[in-house]
Amino acid sequence: MADSLDVPLSCDDIPHGAADLPSLRVESYSLDLREEDGFVGDKASETAFRELLDEWRERLSGRGIKPFGEEPTEELERDELDEALRGPARHPNEAAEAETLERSLAEFSRDLTDVLIRFLQTPSWRGTQRIVCGGGLQSAEIGQEVLRRAQAHLREANWNVALTPLSHEPDDGGMIGWAYAAPSELLSQGNGFLAVDIGGTNLRCGLVSLPSGVGAPDVVAREKWCHADETPSRDEMVEHIAALLRDMAGEAERHGLRLSPVIGLACPGLIRPDGSIASGVQNLPGDWSEDGFFLHEHIRRAVPLLAGQPSVVLLHNDAVIQGLSEAPSMRDVSRWAAVTIGTGLGNVAFRNHAAFEQ
Repeated sequence: MADSLDVPLSCDDIPHGAADLPSLRVESYSLDLREEDGFVGDKASETAFRELLDEWRERLSGRGIKPFGEEPTEELERDELDEALRGPARHPNEAAEAETLERSLAEFSRDLTDVLIRFLQTPSWRGTQRIVCGGGLQSAEIGQEVLRRAQAHLREANWNVALTPLSHEPDDGGMIGWAYAAPSELLSQGNGFLAVDIGGTNLRCGLVSLPSGVGAPDVVAREKWCHADETPSRDEMVEHIAALLRDMAGEAERHGLRLSPVIGLACPGLIRPDGSIASGVQNLPGDWSEDGFFLHEHIRRAVPLLAGQPSVVLLHNDAVIQGLSEAPSMRDVSRWAAVTIGTGLGNVAFRNHAAFEQ
């Protein structure tokens, strides 16, 4: 990424889904590892965790008590699960809920460990010293418990790899990471930028502030949309993203920020350099990998200017961007990785440039 060009950068100058970034290289992301019954990573998503929870609710309901009542498993709030984790169980219902959760956590943490070991055995993950874990599940205490148990299982299997949670809100990682992915020439034109994190269930749009000196980027305004509840078409979803971005641009002045022309879009899937999506977007509505569909172009036309400058819309994988939000904390290692435990399981492996390490 050059910082001294004779003409301003535009979308056409910058490859989407870039592997070589200012401080590191993306060794791989969205690894396509398969078993007979599907993708390896599918066993370690929050969807898989809730399927286990549903299975154990059914198994234990034969005692005449339905753990967590009649509420569908997919609608159980993480706070409810956290409460069952904390205990103590004072009543038969609470005891059944605690047992259901315990059995689900035990099975899921082993499944996550197995998936991580499969990743660690691939060439791009070889030598990984630390794995950052993000995604929606990490916003709950049950997510932290899964990490604790998976860490113990890795050590039992003689893998000397540290698991760490994101150091900020999981919802913010997929936006903050653009501070380390977008070209500095663009970011330096303001002290804030716009970003969108598109997940299989939720979509987040935010205004990210950039520090002038010591400090870290921060999401100072955000909107979250559970698109899965509304089942929009692909085009309706794109229109909603554009509307959220326009609203968020209006927030910049209120927060005392001068926008750079960058709009960062993070989404699941394998991103081609031209901004088309090759695969991995099956959890989004409609066909996002259709030939001729360019998300960044739709957004650029809908939000053509930011602070009077032509907008530059960049697209990358969501696990890559969320992982990059932790880049400053990874200066003490050479190889590290990140996973996002959400509707699916995102994954990415990084190698720091030598100059970036301490």
